[in-house]
Amino acid sequence: MKQISFLLAIFAASLTLQGQTTDEKALLQIVSNRNEKLIAKNDSVLLSIYTHADSSAKVQLLNFFDKQSGSSNPYTAARSLTWKGVVIYRPPFRSYDAHVFMQRAINRAVESGDEYLMVQCFEIYAFHCMTAGKPETALFYFLKSAELREKLGDRFFYAKNINLFETLGDLLYKMQEYHQSVQYIKLAISLASPSTNIHSGTTNTLGLDYQRLHNYDSALYWFNKSLESARANDDSLWMGIVSGNTGAVYFEQKQDEKALPLLWSDYHTCLKSEMNNAGNTLHRIALICLRRNKTDSAMLLAKRALQIVTAGPEYNPGFVQNVNYAVSEVFKKLGNTDSAFYYADIYHRIKDSIDLSVARNRADVVQTRLDFEKTSNSISILLHENEAEKTRRNFLLGGILLLLISGWLYFRWQRQRYHSRQQQLLHQKEMAESEVKNAREKLEEFTQNIINKNELIEKLQQQLQQQNMQVNEELLNQSILTENDWLRFKEMFEKANPGFINQLQSIAPGITTAEIRFAALTRLKLGNKHIASMLGIGADAVRKTKSRLRQRLQITSENGLEEFINNIQLINGN
Repeated sequence: MKQISFLLAIFAASLTLQGQTTDEKALLQIVSNRNEKLIAKNDSVLLSIYTHADSSAKVQLLNFFDKQSGSSNPYTAARSLTWKGVVIYRPPFRSYDAHVFMQRAINRAVESGDEYLMVQCFEIYAFHCMTAGKPETALFYFLKSAELREKLGDRFFYAKNINLFETLGDLLYKMQEYHQSVQYIKLAISLASPSTNIHSGTTNTLGLDYQRLHNYDSALYWFNKSLESARANDDSLWMGIVSGNTGAVYFEQKQDEKALPLLWSDYHTCLKSEMNNAGNTLHRIALICLRRNKTDSAMLLAKRALQIVTAGPEYNPGFVQNVNYAVSEVFKKLGNTDSAFYYADIYHRIKDSIDLSVARNRADVVQTRLDFEKTSNSISILLHENEAEKTRRNFLLGGILLLLISGWLYFRWQRQRYHSRQQQLLHQKEMAESEVKNAREKLEEFTQNIINKNELIEKLQQQLQQQNMQVNEELLNQSILTENDWLRFKEMFEKANPGFINQLQSIAPGITTAEIRFAALTRLKLGNKHIASMLGIGADAVRKTKSRLRQRLQITSENGLEEFINNIQLINGN
């Protein structure tokens, strides 16, 4: 039920934003929620709200995050800073200062020591870095997040986003960190539930890792898994790509008969939508032709491959490097040394450029780690200084406490005054109890007078029974306790029984005035006959009133009412 109400609040926030007015209470509930099972859903909702809001509402949303980024709650502040970065990086703001706020969010998270919060900030910043073209920074924060997930050990939180480990594996592959790439992709696969369909690209990357490590059996196994997934999804493009990668393994093993049909399948599949991949595959077919001494075919295919990879919509230096190597090998076979040297030189320059780029990326990862550790150390030093300041403050408080000891004599004097006051209060209590006792005696005297009066009236009624009915009626009216009599009776009764009527009304809300009068007379231990006479009602009415009062107080026994009323505690404890 709580989750349903929370999602309703989210929905209300979304509708409100579209109505141009931010519901800050609902948004704050989303940003501040610490339930790990709702974190990803909350982030999706925030992104959806922003995506569907108009410009005015987006400004309001940004103002909300800006306001909450200064919150004293580090969790709320860090998440607000992170989302401020997410928002200003998107239209209509398009600010490239987004990373500044995300870094501040990471600092707040590290400062708080909340590792769940650190993971959230690390991952959002890492995905941002990927979008902003900073894969090396993204890689570092993905690695930090993965380390924390393993440390936390929360099964749900650890496996919440399998895409994280898939993305991390892909980045590590591009950085040529094949062993680590294998580690995280296998982790993603192990965390997937039986119903989860791991994408063909993930298992394909795992196969490529093993291929680069020259573990061809494992490479073929995972390429086969990737092909099964592509077939299950009827994804013809991935079927072609994986077939080509399988063919590449056979090509490296010089099993050309197995390699050729797979490579041609990949080439024809990718020719329309993945031109660069098609050109890269074609260079392997050219080299197979060269192995078979079909130099003319090899030259034709190699030049065609070069034409494809250099004219494609996306320049892939790795593919261009491979094709130049193939062209160089063909010219070498033909004995054309100058051309062979020319293309070999291009091959080596591209290779050096790729190696340099990878080295720079690795250096950037190291630099990012150093910057992070420097910032973390600065935060640790700041926290240490805060602790030192707290210690100094404690010493100061200790000195103040020592000074307070000198006030002990003053305290003793105050205690003496307190005891005197207590004696005075005790005396006042005794006087109050005396007044209560006097009031009770007066009440009993008043009650006895009324009883005597009623008894006298009863005797007169018996004597005048045969007289005029009108006179009898007037006498009967005199026997009824009037409102003034009741008010006077009530005043004296409350003095003798302070708080009784209030306690009764608290126990039985809705109790009637007649029932209160009946209960009060019962408290005085009057019989039904006297009660009927005092209230001016018949014996049947008394029984009915008594029955209703017993039902209202939920008393089942016949004699329990008197005991219940007598046991009602008064204000002074009597």
